[in-house]
Amino acid sequence: MVDDIGDEERRRFFRIEDEIYLEVTVVNEQDYKIAPQELATVQQSAFALSATFASMNHNHLPMMNSIRAGYPEIAQYLDLMNRKLDSLSQHLLEEQLPCSGENKIKVNISASGISFESDQTYSINQPLMLRLVLLPEKIGIEVFGRVVNTQAMTESDNKTQISVDLEHIRNEDQELLIKHNLNKQMQELREKSGNN
Repeated sequence: MVDDIGDEERRRFFRIEDEIYLEVTVVNEQDYKIAPQELATVQQSAFALSATFASMNHNHLPMMNSIRAGYPEIAQYLDLMNRKLDSLSQHLLEEQLPCSGENKIKVNISASGISFESDQTYSINQPLMLRLVLLPEKIGIEVFGRVVNTQAMTESDNKTQISVDLEHIRNEDQELLIKHNLNKQMQELREKSGNN
């Protein structure tokens, strides 16, 4: 579990512009205090199943590569089983957080923080629980953080830019965020070089 990440550590994580599904819930200080215990059991939830499977797939990648080299038919079968399990976990995820246009938003995100526009108002230091779905993988991650900055956008749209430090996040979810951001950055670089 990652708690109280220092400023030095935060600077190690690069930020990207992204589009994700996001659900934000205000929590009280008592619930925020027990967030680490809640996250310790989150892998049993239907929402986090996709993240658990993604972490397992990542951890077993060297083994799968070895099987692929020696036993391609077995590897093909295991890949099929993985796709079935991924489909099931994504279906369960969408039952928990419907992936519709209204909760898909543009964010600036790193493995230690997130910034997004909201028509809700939050106070500085407000504790929040965030459920986000990374795309296109459809990986559900639940984190807890505090509002560190709010900035009014234009007067006409009544939206506020909210910045949140992610203080309570599972280590495996932080790794998934790092991997996701790296993949997005590599994709953008490939697209730029392809356009030149």
